[in-house]
Amino acid sequence: MWQVGRRQWKVQQIKEREAGLQGEPINILQSSEKLKEYQRVICEGELKHERSILVGPRPRSVMGTTQSGYVLVTPLVNDQWSRGVLINRGWVPASWKTDSQMQASGLPMGKVQIIGVTRNSEDRSSFVPDNDPAKGEWYWLDVPALAKAAGLPPDTDLVQVISEGQGSVARTSAPTSMELMAMRTRTSTPQEQYPLPRTVKDLMTFSVMPYDHRNYALTWFSLAGATALLALRAGRLKK
Repeated sequence: MWQVGRRQWKVQQIKEREAGLQGEPINILQSSEKLKEYQRVICEGELKHERSILVGPRPRSVMGTTQSGYVLVTPLVNDQWSRGVLINRGWVPASWKTDSQMQASGLPMGKVQIIGVTRNSEDRSSFVPDNDPAKGEWYWLDVPALAKAAGLPPDTDLVQVISEGQGSVARTSAPTSMELMAMRTRTSTPQEQYPLPRTVKDLMTFSVMPYDHRNYALTWFSLAGATALLALRAGRLKK
């Protein structure tokens, strides 16, 4: 049954994603090979905040309340390696556009080190408008187009920042990527600071998990069995 096959495919996807997320980070700016999606990477350079792009809207649900916002994408360049990457820094509220105080706490200057995972372009559904770079309107993550708009080559990689949330990379003595992105210290308050990166736990959650495929398969098997019994009973009644 196709649901059984889908479950096996999803289990394999999870295993491959886990392997990439849990491995030692590769310096993406020094790597000459094309990395797979969800490969854990590290990169150093300077964030060009003036060339940042907001992609959205991307609503976020908090305690039953929906907040409007965007995904913040910023180019990072490293003159030593003569190349750069796009950084998906995470979610920011809609007020980020006009709140200079909010922005000031999330615009680290100078050299930063970021740990994240490689990501591909999103699959645009028929309900999502196409991007309009000329007007600065971005609705979905089209990596080549975003790279061009940010002044980088179209084959530039996209790195999604990952935080120190549950199930993520272990803490080291150095500041974490999330702390660097939000200029946090170990004495910071629990109040949210933006951008908000994704956690590894978030990246391991699929809209349909393997147990869902298993339940679908069991449901179909049950329905098929019940239909067969009804057909058999109907055949006997006609005799």
